Amino acid sequence: MIQRIISSTFLRLSSIVFVGNLSSQVIVFIAYALFARYFDMVEIGIYTVFISLSILLAVPSTGRYELASMLPKQLKDSSGLLKIALGLSFVFCALLFILFYLIPFHSYIPRFEKISTLILLLPVGIFLMASFQSFIIFHNKLGNFRLNALFKTIQALMMLGMSFFLTNFWGYTATSLVMAWMISQAVLFIIYSIIELVKRENHQFEELKTLAINYKRYPTVSMLSNFINTFSVELPNYFIPAFWGAGVQTLYAYGARVAGMPRNFIGSAIGDVFFNTSSKLAIEDPKQLLPHLKKVSQSLILFSAVIYFLGIITARFLFPLVFGEEFIEAVPFFQWMAAASIFLFVQSPISVISDVINRLDAPLIFNTVSIVFKIAALLIAGYFLDNPVHMIMLYAITTGLLSLFWIIYLQHLTKTAINKI
Repeated sequence: MIQRIISSTFLRLSSIVFVGNLSSQVIVFIAYALFARYFDMVEIGIYTVFISLSILLAVPSTGRYELASMLPKQLKDSSGLLKIALGLSFVFCALLFILFYLIPFHSYIPRFEKISTLILLLPVGIFLMASFQSFIIFHNKLGNFRLNALFKTIQALMMLGMSFFLTNFWGYTATSLVMAWMISQAVLFIIYSIIELVKRENHQFEELKTLAINYKRYPTVSMLSNFINTFSVELPNYFIPAFWGAGVQTLYAYGARVAGMPRNFIGSAIGDVFFNTSSKLAIEDPKQLLPHLKKVSQSLILFSAVIYFLGIITARFLFPLVFGEEFIEAVPFFQWMAAASIFLFVQSPISVISDVINRLDAPLIFNTVSIVFKIAALLIAGYFLDNPVHMIMLYAITTGLLSLFWIIYLQHLTKTAINKI
């Protein structure tokens, strides 16, 4: 009976988030198709590196307290953890701005000279990225999936519209793309902040201090683990331009972006709901966690195998049709990342189970070992293989095998945790 209720709720909530994510991802897809036809590859490459760095550095900026906000029984505690995350991110980004202002890091990094005009915007981008993600997670805790879905769609629409409007000021350059992204994120930050002010939960400093201490494993173990994991995902965005330049990086970015779209609108929808339902199960009926995990994993692996197989065999026709003839060269990057994504599609949403069962050490160990293998694969390819496709081939094979191992190991961890109850 309980399992049927869980399955029904899970499917209903997943469908709500899926529809919202689908609309935003369709808009993003249209945006990238238009960017490919109007913006130079190098400019798009600079933009993707900027976004990649924002995603990467948003992880340590919050101390990962936003993830902890999913766990407390009391809503006031969740709200307090959100405040801690936003406060830490603001301080982190302010210090980073001062550091970038005083030390011109970009001048020491080969092939990244063009990002110099945007480097002082990076701390602002990091704060906006961290804030947006924190609000999304907090509202998942509240069950406001429709609200999050709506705001993701609004953000995507604003990004698309502003990208072309701002070409009146900065032309078809990376600056226009970055500013459009930042403005769309800033508007959502203001709206979310107004919502929180209306529903304001007052906290004394001592209350926030106590919460920070009670969830101290998040800024230590979880933050480091998530940072390593995010870095390992973004690695090709740094290695490819370092070896072959921003133009080639754009081809990879498009291939990886399209391969990641099913994960972003389907996997993300399932992940948001899976975290919510699993957190409740851990409190109400822990014995149901493992069956719930297995059922979700099996469904995801079957679905991902079908959609990625179809994507791989149709890519050579669809890429030049959608993005233009020059993007036929992005097809091999897509195909290899799609093959790896069969397992990444499953790994991404179910990995939150380690938070639910309080095994934050396990992903830290796994992610540390993973990034060593991935860096080794990229370095071997960069120095000993003759083209960037071979680099991504080796990276994708390594990533896929590691993801498969983690999917299997998560079930073992969950079973062990349940047996200890």
